[in-house]
Amino acid sequence: MAAVTPSTIRQISLGSCTAIIADFAATTDDADTWASGLSNIIFVAATQEDTAGTQAATGCGASWSGGTITFHIGEDNSAVRLLVLTGTAF
Repeated sequence: MAAVTPSTIRQISLGSCTAIIADFAATTDDADTWASGLSNIIFVAATQEDTAGTQAATGCGASWSGGTITFHIGEDNSAVRLLVLTGTAF
């Protein structure tokens, strides 16, 4: 597990929510974390942006606690695109 930093971040307004799209280099490993500094996170989703070595190694997810996001990746050294929605829950 290591702390990672996105290579690019984009922010989009979605009504009362804000969408943050962050790209992480092909060195992201399972259980790596990003201390995003974001508050009021209501949703996170992650996609693997490169080809996995095997079919069994495909897949990527993420979870959060406070502003820290943890990656759950089927194969280490993967490029990841992360979507984070912040705002007020319904």
